[in-house]
Amino acid sequence: MHFEFEHMGTSTPFELPEGVHLLGGAAEDAVRLEGLPPGLLTLRIESHRLMVEATRAFTVGGVVVPPGVPRLVLPGEVVGLPESMSLKVLDPDGGAERQVGTVAVLKHLFTDMEEPPASRASALQCLTGADVGRTFALAEASTDIGRGKEVSVRLRDMAVSRRHARIRHHEGAFLLEDLDSPNGVYLNGKRVDAPSPLREGDVIELGRTLLRFQAPLGTPETEPETASTPDEAPAWNETPTAPSSEQIPERPRVRWEWWLIGLGAALALVGLLATCALTA
Repeated sequence: MHFEFEHMGTSTPFELPEGVHLLGGAAEDAVRLEGLPPGLLTLRIESHRLMVEATRAFTVGGVVVPPGVPRLVLPGEVVGLPESMSLKVLDPDGGAERQVGTVAVLKHLFTDMEEPPASRASALQCLTGADVGRTFALAEASTDIGRGKEVSVRLRDMAVSRRHARIRHHEGAFLLEDLDSPNGVYLNGKRVDAPSPLREGDVIELGRTLLRFQAPLGTPETEPETASTPDEAPAWNETPTAPSSEQIPERPRVRWEWWLIGLGAALALVGLLATCALTA
């Protein structure tokens, strides 16, 4: 991998093979640069990928990286060092398309891009590559990703194998694994060597394609039912019943009604006596 060290307007190119290299100002450092603390940077080069970790805070493209935190550095990015020094990663192979897309996504993933709509199903959102903008649902217990016709998530990326990676849904967790692809699978810039759990917003890299994992939306909790008090109205599903006849109190009779009853009884008695007299 090719680098360019710059200090006080002077650029010094150098090259490093794959492996782990220390960069600093000590004599035992693999790359000695005067004016730097000893063992400042640890450079891990693997398959043309560079992971940088430092004992002090540094910057990549102007973004501060805390000490002890590995950071994926891509061709064209500049690592800011103490004493106004900088280290630029060169790209002699001309992979400008991958560089621009990857850098743009990694830097502005959570700021410049709209969040995907919330969904009860998990999904993969394509951020770069030929399928940019597409969303793939993860509805099965096992989902294969690649460019072959037999996979569930098919990508139009020639750098992706026919069966490149797999996402398994097991006991509520989502696991990402590499299906022995030549180019490998990377999760948040780190190569996947064993099944790795996925979390909301994780970035998966396959070939020149970046996919963002969207976790399923949690099931909303049900509000507990509240019991109504005697002063409250009955619940919506309770139909008020009409009072039975036994519950209706008898209306008290007024006095004039008793006079009418007595008069009717007297007239009936007179009629009975008159009938008896005529028949005698």
